[in-house]
Amino acid sequence: MKLPVTCAQCMQEDIANAMITATVEFKDDGRYEILCPKGHSSITLLQQQKFEILFDIGAYAIVDGYYREAVSSFTSALERFYEFFIKVVCISKNIDWSNTQEAWKEVSNQSERQLGAFIFLHLQETGSKPTLLSNNKIKFRNEVVHKGKIPSKEQATEYGQAVLDVVRPLLKKLKEEYGDAVGMATFQHLSNTRNPSDDGVAVSTMCISTILSLSNGEPAHDDRSLKDAISQLRRW
Repeated sequence: MKLPVTCAQCMQEDIANAMITATVEFKDDGRYEILCPKGHSSITLLQQQKFEILFDIGAYAIVDGYYREAVSSFTSALERFYEFFIKVVCISKNIDWSNTQEAWKEVSNQSERQLGAFIFLHLQETGSKPTLLSNNKIKFRNEVVHKGKIPSKEQATEYGQAVLDVVRPLLKKLKEEYGDAVGMATFQHLSNTRNPSDDGVAVSTMCISTILSLSNGEPAHDDRSLKDAISQLRRW
């Protein structure tokens, strides 16, 4: 799984004819510095949140036959979505971003604490507990991640679909009811990605299509099964 990047300087000079100038490996910080064939040095900031990228990595892992890695990536995507949900709700309550970040540090190394925070925040916001992974899926995940179980393609795909079924209704809720806070979270994400050293260098923001998507508003996109979404993945 690679990311096609276009030179930001070339886009500024002639956006209609700007071409993809590099394909790069995905990076944890979402910041990509490239040197195009014309000699331009530029920075591209990827808009997608961590959970969007991680879920796609899981889908590509299924395509490539790495089913344990797919389960691990789907699990990480779910956990990072819970984090995103919590932070968006905090933004919607006008809680200072730095305070939210400080509070998150207290739970950042313990997934059970993060899950507990998510469950009760969801209860407070909606009046009901959230739909979570079934006990069978949790047992399966633990066997794969912690006990070395080697899953089949079908099992990995079913697990990914279960994660998709948990996240999609919540993602829809965030986009429909917390739109301003989602926008602020995206702005904060891009601000954190940019470095002070980027001043004076051409910088662009890039948005890509992902299976779990904050930016895609087409209902059909979110109605696809994981199998259908995998069949439509594009190779770079």
